[in-house]
Amino acid sequence: MAFKSVKQYNEERFGGLFMLRNDGDQADVIFLYRNQEDVLIGDTHYIKSPDYSGYVHCLGKGCPACGKNIRIQTKLFIPLYNVTAGEMQFWDRSTQFENQLMKEVFEAYPCPVDYVFRITRHGAARDVNTYYTIQAVAKNDVKSFDQILSEAGTSFPECFERVCKSVSGPTMRNMLTPAEGSGEGYSSATAGGSLPSYQVTPRAPRADIPESADKIPTVPATGGVSVPGPEGDFGDDLDDADPDF
Repeated sequence: MAFKSVKQYNEERFGGLFMLRNDGDQADVIFLYRNQEDVLIGDTHYIKSPDYSGYVHCLGKGCPACGKNIRIQTKLFIPLYNVTAGEMQFWDRSTQFENQLMKEVFEAYPCPVDYVFRITRHGAARDVNTYYTIQAVAKNDVKSFDQILSEAGTSFPECFERVCKSVSGPTMRNMLTPAEGSGEGYSSATAGGSLPSYQVTPRAPRADIPESADKIPTVPATGGVSVPGPEGDFGDDLDDADPDF
């Protein structure tokens, strides 16, 4: 796999997701909810395959991902228009965030899409105590619900396919089955089962080593024993030797 720029890598991995990475980061957004009925929650699996890496809906009984013990994650994907970035995104949250969404958004603003909210992160990267605050800052005179979806080339609730795909059982099974020779999904349990037990065998004696002391040649008094080099020459000329050897 070739190297990629950090920007390209992040776009491929996190493209379409709303993220505030650092303490104090904030963004102005429009929640794409007209009422509480638009809030959708689903059981998902995160899978990795040569063709797709991301969330898919759990199929329930007989789900291939469940069969491979891939963890079920109940997700609240919040669709929003990031005014700061100028694009439609999804905020990946767990169900624990539902209470905050209801209190800080729906309780005072039953039709959230009519307002612009500011989301602020409180907590450094990987801080388990990180939390977010949501505050309405203005009426939405930026773009309407329909305009945002139209410009994004999607509709509601079909837009959720961008962040969590609905696939059939056979399709999911194919996604979870690595291509031959790809190395994906390797495990010692599956690969080792086809290999034979190792058998220790004695090494064969080298033809140029005498089997007994009485066969060792005598060194002439006037010179040493010549040791043939490659192709039968004596290797005296080292000028052509590989300098990196």
